[in-house]
Amino acid sequence: MTRALITLGLGLLLLCHCGLAEKEKHRTKQQQFLNATEVYVQMFLNSFGSLNAANMDYSIDVFLRQSWLDHRLNFAKANGANRSRITINDPGVQARIWKPDTFFNNVKDAEIHRVTMNNVLLRLNATGHVLYSMRVTLKLSCNMEFKYYPFDRQDCGVSISSYANTDDVIKYHWVDDTPIDLPDELEIAQFDLLNFETSETTQHFVTGDFSGLVVQFFLRRQNGYHVLQTYIPTILIVAISWVSFWLDPNAVPGRVSLGVTTLLTLTTLASGIRQSLPPVSYVKAIDVWVGMCMIMVFGALLEFTFVNWLANKKILNPGNTFRVPRIFAGSDAEQLACAEDPAAKPPTTYMMYARALDRLCRVLFPGGFLLFNLIYWPYYLIQQYSDE
Repeated sequence: MTRALITLGLGLLLLCHCGLAEKEKHRTKQQQFLNATEVYVQMFLNSFGSLNAANMDYSIDVFLRQSWLDHRLNFAKANGANRSRITINDPGVQARIWKPDTFFNNVKDAEIHRVTMNNVLLRLNATGHVLYSMRVTLKLSCNMEFKYYPFDRQDCGVSISSYANTDDVIKYHWVDDTPIDLPDELEIAQFDLLNFETSETTQHFVTGDFSGLVVQFFLRRQNGYHVLQTYIPTILIVAISWVSFWLDPNAVPGRVSLGVTTLLTLTTLASGIRQSLPPVSYVKAIDVWVGMCMIMVFGALLEFTFVNWLANKKILNPGNTFRVPRIFAGSDAEQLACAEDPAAKPPTTYMMYARALDRLCRVLFPGGFLLFNLIYWPYYLIQQYSDE
């Protein structure tokens, strides 16, 4: 009888223990279901396209790699399992496996590569860890600032988030080791990649709070292209407009055609520059340069108008004329000496003064343009290469 009671007690204890173990196992599974899935993201930049200033966007070709733990896919204890990982290539099987609904917040256009097959990798580890990688080409928007263009620096980023699952369902994290992988030979047209910065964010919408990731690329524009295509041609156009100062004040066809041609050429060049930029309301560095070149060319044309008027204007009262400094008299020094002699015949027009003004402008215009360059280039280069 005693032995029977002992056996019955042990049986009850065993049943209670099994019930508690089953209940704890069920609670563990329920906790795993209720906890947010931690998704770890890494990006490999296969290529970095050029920035489109007119549309304020840029393109990148990336390998987007996501990994998470799914306990339902644990096959470490499966009978006969002798492999540590499995790669699934069948699209039908891939579609049955849960994947995070990741999307890019600032994407304009996207494409998954499908040559020669879908560039998608789905790998399962025996412990239930899932690696989901795909190759995509993205066109992303970038809010650019053109105040110092073409001496500007741009900050363009990639924003990743879940579209439908709030942060209590999916939480995104960057991979601790190398979240952004860059190839050694990465090149960007017209830009230098200075650095990048990754961060984890939470986006707040009326539909809930969503976990997300952000990476910012810090870029600095290269100046070689714009120096060759914009600055050197405009400098030559401005210098050509100064040739009119060496022509005779009465050489109307030559001086007018030279001034109008240089002005129209500069206007056409400025129009081509504006087409490659968005119509922003503030003044850019290139606008300051083109505006100064316009002033120099238009000033040379106005100077000819005044000089031609002086050369043909008759002197009505020779006693009221002012004396021209000998440094600007040039070849008219003898005529100036005759004008100072009371017995000599005074000049009938202001031709001598017109030529003196031309000689003055030969120094004044290049000197003013040189002074502008000495201010313009250091100011904007310091802004571009400063550590801020």
